[in-house]
Amino acid sequence: MLARAGAAVGAARAVRNIKHPSLKGQLREIVIRDLFGPLLPADVGVGTGEIISADDQHSGQQDVVIFDKRILPPMVLESATGVFPIESVLYAIEVKSKITRKQLRTSDQNATKLIRFMYKSGDYDESGKSTEHTVDKVASCVFAFETDLTQEGKSEIKRYDEIRDSKCDPALRAICVVGRGYWYWHKGQWTTWERTSEFDEIVGFITSIMNTYREVAATRKEPRLQVYLTDK
Repeated sequence: MLARAGAAVGAARAVRNIKHPSLKGQLREIVIRDLFGPLLPADVGVGTGEIISADDQHSGQQDVVIFDKRILPPMVLESATGVFPIESVLYAIEVKSKITRKQLRTSDQNATKLIRFMYKSGDYDESGKSTEHTVDKVASCVFAFETDLTQEGKSEIKRYDEIRDSKCDPALRAICVVGRGYWYWHKGQWTTWERTSEFDEIVGFITSIMNTYREVAATRKEPRLQVYLTDK
């Protein structure tokens, strides 16, 4: 895991000064290929694309989508690019070459939009009628290779608290900035992953996802594909 983290960061740094439109796509592929894909089991996929709901809600382009293939199948168009039903999506990660206040605000807005998505039930009574149940919603996160904040200044999570709506839980559930830190929302407050060595923040980010994705997936139960295909 440390070797993959180092390779991903090294590749990102090697291309950061190239002013080319495909840079963002390359960074997505770095994260997908070298950090998440090899460490997740076969039933959990990693892709990029748009998240949709059966109620015709659309997320726009998502850099990294981690989804459970067993819940509902995605429509993969090319390689790992596709359209993903909200019920099967566990995490949505925005990848930034350098995070700024403006980008962080946009990420918060995108995450807020995802929170409003409607989920179809995956539970049914004896007659086959769907019944309501609680689901853990998609966890929106930000992964940044750099930040415009100084080392001596405020932390990324402090800046985010200044931006977000403090009257409710944060729309972004985790923020990881290479070389700076990893913060995640847990039991009503931010928890800081202690950084004691190089790439600790990346290891914390990845392992947290690996430790929790099964719990999130279990709350979705077994929604039926037909809710996307017919009104009946």
